[in-house]
Order: sequence, then C-alpha cells, then structure tokens
Amino acid sequence: MAYLALYRKYRPTTFDGLIGQEHIVKTLVNQIQNGRLGHAYLFTGTRGTGKTSAAKIFAKAINCLNPINGSPCEQCECCRAIANPSNLDVIEIDAASNNGVNEIRDLREKVQYPPVSCKYKVYIIDEVHMLTGAAFNALLKTLEEPPKHAVFILATTEVHKIPATILSRCMRFDFRLISNDKIAQLICKIYDEQGKKYDKEAVFAIAKAGEG
Repeated sequence: MAYLALYRKYRPTTFDGLIGQEHIVKTLVNQIQNGRLGHAYLFTGTRGTGKTSAAKIFAKAINCLNPINGSPCEQCECCRAIANPSNLDVIEIDAASNNGVNEIRDLREKVQYPPVSCKYKVYIIDEVHMLTGAAFNALLKTLEEPPKHAVFILATTEVHKIPATILSRCMRFDFRLISNDKIAQLICKIYDEQGKKYDKEAVFAIAKAGEG
C-alpha cells in the first residue's frame, strides 16, 4: 500500500473535524440545512487555518445527497464521485500558477456546462489574490452573472490585494488563528491514533511554534 502523508491522512473531511472555526462552520451548515446558498464565497485568513479544507468540505456538503448535520455523508453517489481525482464537478485552481486572463476566460467558457454527476459545479480558487488585473476583470463578469449551477469559493491569505468589485460580490468568512490548546489536543489525538508516546510539554511547544 502506498504511503500516505500524515497531513493528508488527518486532513478533515467533515465540518466536525475542522477545529477552531466554529463561527464559520455554524454559518455554512445553516446555509446548507436551509437551502440558502450563495454563489460566491471568500475564505480569508493566515495559512494553515483551514481555508482550503473548509472549501473542500463545503463543496462536497452542498452536493451530498444525505448530509449529516450539514456535513457530507461520504457514502452517497455524489460524495464518492467528488472524492475521485478525475471528478469534473469540483475544480481546484491554484491562482499562483494560473493567474492570467486566458485561464479565467477558459473558466468562464467551461462554467456554462452543467455538472456531470452532482447538483453544483464548484470552483475553488486558491491564493486568488495572485490573479492579474485583467484576470480579475474576467472573473468579475462571471461573478456578476453566474450560472445557477455554479458556486465559487475564493481563498486568500492577502485579502487586501483583492479588488473591491470582487469583494462586494462574495460572502466573506474570516478564519481565525487557532488556539495553542486546540492544536495541542489535535496533536495528542494523532499521536494516540499512531500509537506513539509523547511528552505533553513537548506537544504544547510544537503547538506554540505553529503560531495559530
């Protein structure tokens, strides 16, 4: 069996596993349960606070056929389809390396096509602040008149670099730094599951070094 890095093995796949962002989880879950979704979301905050993980969970949850307390069940046809790397309904774009207007124009053309196996086609654009000015203008046109089946999740560590025209069309969520206690608890849990011994003082030092 191929080795699976710990950060991938323990990356949360449901909202229950997303620590330190209860204010965001509550709002997203309420939207899912009430069926009142927006078409554009902005997740902003320091690296490592859970923005991309939350985006992936949300993308799966809004398509899940049998959500459990707002989280994806991970068992239904849509959850399994999205978990497949060849899935075409949840598209992740790294704006740091795909930041030109041509890439966004390509997105604008393809977003018109309906999802293949799910209800929504979700675009997760990471480090969105890296887009060029022309690319932002192209993205703005899509955000102004998005297809009903499209949901955009923009993630950034530098929200001040995003044009006001883009910000005004997104529902903004600010991810907080995570407390040392919560990080330490998670590290202890992982050590326990791995069957490894540890010193609590050392674990807290590791958590503190993570800087939230």
